[in-house]
Amino acid sequence: MTYRNHDTISIEVCHPDETGEFTDESYESLVKLVDWLLDQFALKPEDVIRHYDITGKECPLYYVEHPDAWDAFLDDL
Repeated sequence: MTYRNHDTISIEVCHPDETGEFTDESYESLVKLVDWLLDQFALKPEDVIRHYDITGKECPLYYVEHPDAWDAFLDDL
C-alpha cells in the first residue's frame, strides 16, 4: 500500500445516502474547490486522483462504481 499524505490534499464530501452520489450543490462546490486548487498549484485535471487510486478502497464509492461519472467530473474541471 502506498501512502500519499505528504504530497496530496484530501477532500471530504458528504452524501445523503448509501449510493455515495453527491447532491447537485455538493458537486458544484466540489468542482469549484478543485478548479481553484488546480489553479493555485498549476495542476491539470489528470492530476486529480481518488482515494481508490491509491489504496484500492472503494472511495469515493459512487465514482468507483460509476467510472463514467468520474470521467465526467474530470471533464467539468
